[in-house]
Amino acid sequence: MNAQSIRASKWVRRAAWVVLAVLALWLVGWLAVPPLLKSEGQKIASEQLGRKVTIGAVNFKPWTLELTLTNLAVATADGAGQQLHIGRIYINGSIQSLLRLAPVVDGITINDPSLKLVRESAGHYDIDDILTRFDRSSSKPAGKPVHFALYNLVLNGGSVDFSDKVVGKTQQVRGLTLSVPFLSNLDSKRDVLVTPRLAFTLNGSRFDSAAEATPFAQTRKTEATFKLAGVDLAPYLGYLPASLPVRLQAGVIDADLKLAFEQAPGASIKLSGTVQASHVKLADAKTQALLAFDALKVTMADVEPLARQAKISSIELTGPDLAVRRDPAGRLNLDFTTAPPAAVTAANGVAGDTAPAAPHAEASPWKVEVDKVAVRGGTVNWTDETTAPHAQLALRDLVFDAAGIALPFAQPLQFSGSALLDAGAPGAAAKGAAAQRSSLTFGGSATDRSASVAANVVTLPLSLAAPYLAAYLEPGLSGDLSAQLNVDWKAQPAGSQASGVQIGVKDLKLDHPALTGGRVVAKTPGRHSPAPALPGAGQIRVSDARIDLDQRTVRLGQVVVTDPHVSVERGADKRWMFEHWLKHPAAAPAHQRAALSRYAESKQVKPHTNPWKIAINDVAVDGGAVSYRDAAGPRPVAFDVSKLQVQLKDFSLDARQPSPLRVSASIGAGRTEPGRLEFDGNLGLAPLSAQGRLHAVRLPLQAFAPYFDNTLNVRLRRADASFNGRVHYLQSKAGPVVQVAGDSALEDLQADTVAQPAEGTQQPAIAAEPLLRWKALSVRGLDLAMKPGAATRVNVRETALSDFYARVIINPSGRINLQDLVKPKTPPGAAAPGKAAAAPAVAVAAASAPAPIIHIGPISLINGKVLFSDHFIKPNYSADLTQLTGKLSAFSSVAPAGAPQMADLTLSGRAEGTASLEITGKLNPLAKPLALDITGKVHDLELPPLSPYAVKYSGHEIERGKMSMDVHYVVLPDGQLTAKNNLVLNQLSFGDEVKGAPASLPVKLAVALLADRDGVINLDLPISGSLNDPQFSLGPIIFKAIINIIVKAVTAPFSLIANAFGGSGGQQLNTVVFAPGSATLTPEARAGLDKVAKVLTERPSLQMTVVGAADLDAERAGYRRERLNAMVRAEKRREMLLDPGKATASAAAAPASAASGATPAITVSQSEYPELLKRVYRHADITKPRNLIGFAKDIPQPEMESLLMANIPVTEDSMRQLALARGEAVKDYLASKQVPSNQLFLGAPKALADQAASSGTADAKWIPHADLSLATK
Repeated sequence: MNAQSIRASKWVRRAAWVVLAVLALWLVGWLAVPPLLKSEGQKIASEQLGRKVTIGAVNFKPWTLELTLTNLAVATADGAGQQLHIGRIYINGSIQSLLRLAPVVDGITINDPSLKLVRESAGHYDIDDILTRFDRSSSKPAGKPVHFALYNLVLNGGSVDFSDKVVGKTQQVRGLTLSVPFLSNLDSKRDVLVTPRLAFTLNGSRFDSAAEATPFAQTRKTEATFKLAGVDLAPYLGYLPASLPVRLQAGVIDADLKLAFEQAPGASIKLSGTVQASHVKLADAKTQALLAFDALKVTMADVEPLARQAKISSIELTGPDLAVRRDPAGRLNLDFTTAPPAAVTAANGVAGDTAPAAPHAEASPWKVEVDKVAVRGGTVNWTDETTAPHAQLALRDLVFDAAGIALPFAQPLQFSGSALLDAGAPGAAAKGAAAQRSSLTFGGSATDRSASVAANVVTLPLSLAAPYLAAYLEPGLSGDLSAQLNVDWKAQPAGSQASGVQIGVKDLKLDHPALTGGRVVAKTPGRHSPAPALPGAGQIRVSDARIDLDQRTVRLGQVVVTDPHVSVERGADKRWMFEHWLKHPAAAPAHQRAALSRYAESKQVKPHTNPWKIAINDVAVDGGAVSYRDAAGPRPVAFDVSKLQVQLKDFSLDARQPSPLRVSASIGAGRTEPGRLEFDGNLGLAPLSAQGRLHAVRLPLQAFAPYFDNTLNVRLRRADASFNGRVHYLQSKAGPVVQVAGDSALEDLQADTVAQPAEGTQQPAIAAEPLLRWKALSVRGLDLAMKPGAATRVNVRETALSDFYARVIINPSGRINLQDLVKPKTPPGAAAPGKAAAAPAVAVAAASAPAPIIHIGPISLINGKVLFSDHFIKPNYSADLTQLTGKLSAFSSVAPAGAPQMADLTLSGRAEGTASLEITGKLNPLAKPLALDITGKVHDLELPPLSPYAVKYSGHEIERGKMSMDVHYVVLPDGQLTAKNNLVLNQLSFGDEVKGAPASLPVKLAVALLADRDGVINLDLPISGSLNDPQFSLGPIIFKAIINIIVKAVTAPFSLIANAFGGSGGQQLNTVVFAPGSATLTPEARAGLDKVAKVLTERPSLQMTVVGAADLDAERAGYRRERLNAMVRAEKRREMLLDPGKATASAAAAPASAASGATPAITVSQSEYPELLKRVYRHADITKPRNLIGFAKDIPQPEMESLLMANIPVTEDSMRQLALARGEAVKDYLASKQVPSNQLFLGAPKALADQAASSGTADAKWIPHADLSLATK
């Protein structure tokens, strides 16, 4: 076809026009679309966004449908900068858009997009205006979705800068890459698989992901992978809500996850892969460290959130460091339920960004399966701030493994672990890495309803408990604990107070437990004693124990205590050593007490009402030692227990059956050889009872003697007690039941008398002396039985006493001092008023109690010595009795036919080593009163050996002489005493007076008067009466009266004077009593002085010394009254001098004085006294009450007397003058009775202070007086 034919063809022409039209359209599009799109695009975009939008350049190729935009920018709200900038947008359209009537794009490429966002405040951003416009547009009803097909969507080089002014940080996204190969919702393209990819670097951390999905298919099937590498969480911490009880401080996230989503027929999401958090640090609400760990890796096999199922292959925690604290209020930092509520609006404003969660229906519980949980290199630090110092404990190198975890629990999970335990703050272990640390291993199984744990603790230091004990104990605690424990728990019904916890102890050891340090010694005033040893032990071991917290029962299989030692002490302040160990914690501050109270109320649990029940199968103590010291009394108590062995079986606090008990120990006191004690029997607590065989060898009873100082009148220096037999004790409701049967002995007894202090001083007036001594006292066949309501029975088969010594004194009342070894329970006059009412009841009870039944077998005495003194007769008789050997036959307290059973007594020996002694007769020491009929004889006793006694009591030595004495004592059953004492002194001769002797008697004259022409003094002293009230009748022997007169001449001369002149009250003649403040003799004083004057005139060899006495305190008021009376009398004397008439009348009123020639005494009548007192008051130079014009006003008589006496000075010199005046008054009166002046002497006056100083005592009932004393020329 040629060209003409072609032009003529209609189809050719049409094709040409189409081509031309297309070319024209391309030309128009190429020329018109870019400027139009730029201008209209900027305009429309600016209107839609409300921001200035600029486009740098537009390039459109209509023949290929390629559109390129460069430098697209969206300005900030203020127009000063760029909010968004895109370097280049390339769109490759497809002609299929015309065929499918839907946008079909073969490719979109966005290069170098850059977005800048600013957070201005909480919930407000710099693009809020744009978002508001979008919200308004989105409120329009949505139309039918637009179909599209997008291929090869690529975003390269993107960046995002997010500046947060609230938290002051900037987040940066760099290298943002997005690749979506295909995306379409066309019906024919919905099931096409899409594999998008997203990657970027966030603040230096790389994120990469890939996916395969059919997002617009009906199943929405999607599979995606996400990878995070080293995402540091620090920049995002400010966005966490402030209300969280736990705050994240640092952390790095790594993840490699795979997500699978499918919606056919229901939605399904499956997540798998690993997530790891590294270098995480968590803090509590107070920003204190709570938890930190090196890495937490979770490997997920299949996690389906929508189905609430999770299968986790492993959870691995490496290097965790958990800090558990308890604050001073008692709150745990892990107890978030009691944490203070967070503020409604947080400081950083993050809480304002969080909208409240919408309510949702209760979902089904999660089903979680974890194949393995592993913790490695863990640390747990415990700090308790409720103690002072703060308690600190650390678990280090913690290893924990668990497997088979399934929630809800289908089967128990199995777990195990181990750790090292350290005391002190974190890091302390590094300083002492070489030191041995305790370890903990554990393992078990658990469900949500039960758990069982087996733990093994090795060498746990007991010092860990020191901070908890420091508030209550002064000493610390040392030692190590090792234990194998089992703890079982079972869930209890809701609302139950039970814990469901049971603890089993397979084996528990305390190695070297002891209290250490601390100020635990009670200081005795004036003494410094070393610190006592604190309690401790070599080892305490407990095995097969079971503790039920709900049943409150403790069952111990075996308890073994090895080498325990304790020092039991009580100081002079009567406080035991443990009282010094205990502390009384200071009160906490008010705010802390309030916080503790609120916390306690939130955790309040009703207390248990059932007591704890404790049972022990076997208790053993081996090698125990006890040191006992008691300084509470006047004399300390000290003894030591060593080699203590105890074996107790089947023991329970509430058991009704006795428990077998074996005890053995050595008991020592002082330097003596320790004794031995062994017991093998049973012990019961309900009721208290003990029964078994007791074997004691030489127990030092002297160690316990100070406890009986208030009961006994002896000082036990040594006594070794032994016993071998059976004992039984039962504490019944009616009283104790006691049975003792066996042989006993008391060896090496040394008992002294009690030193009696002089009155008013602490120095002993009667020194202690040996009272009892013996080598051995053997009591065989002892059988004692005591039972409430029944008579006490005592049977003794035989008794032997060898090598004994006794100091025997018959006191003036006829009682033997050995009968008074026990002090009276209530001294006379010492009973308190409150106890007086109880005395009749006690007396009735004692009277109603049956009398004891005592049977004593034969008693043998071998080689004894008795220092005997008889103060019952006058003069006293003393003798040393040696080589005493004798026997007393059996006797009993039971009186057959009403008559006491009398035992035969035979005793022989030597008296003073020179005279023979023989005592025979019958007696019954158990009879009440004492029944006896005894004859004693001493012949030819040389008296010179008794010269020390003679010098002591008479002041003269005995040069020669012998004495023989026969005594016969008979005490009838009715208590009547008949005593015959015949004393014969032959050729008694005294020497000259011994200088410095304590006494001096005119014995030579007494001997000359008493002795017959042959030099023999024979005194026969018959005595009869009652033992309780002895009546002494003077016999025919006049010499006894002479001796009594001689004794009285020394001890009570004025009593002798009174008796000699037929008077009485001789003790009053040596004292002349005056009125307080006065030196005037009373009529009674003159009568007594008349007798003294008669004695002095009839005995010129006597001399009398008068000493006046006065007391400032006792006579202050009397002295002032006497001085006031003297001032009144002086005022009257002044008037008499001025008015002679009054002087004559006054003299007539006292005729007796005038007649005697003495100066007439001035007397003041009652009628004269008021007027004279006013004149004295008027003339007195004292401060007086004044009236308004300044003159002294009249006041009542009592006030005048009080005012005048208050201004009378009273000094010690005034008292000395008063005492001197009293002495002169007595002397002058005796002189007026014709007593020669050479027999009267005036001594130096004495005040009360002077007398107290000279005598060492002060009489509280002091009476004004003058003392008289006699002496020979």
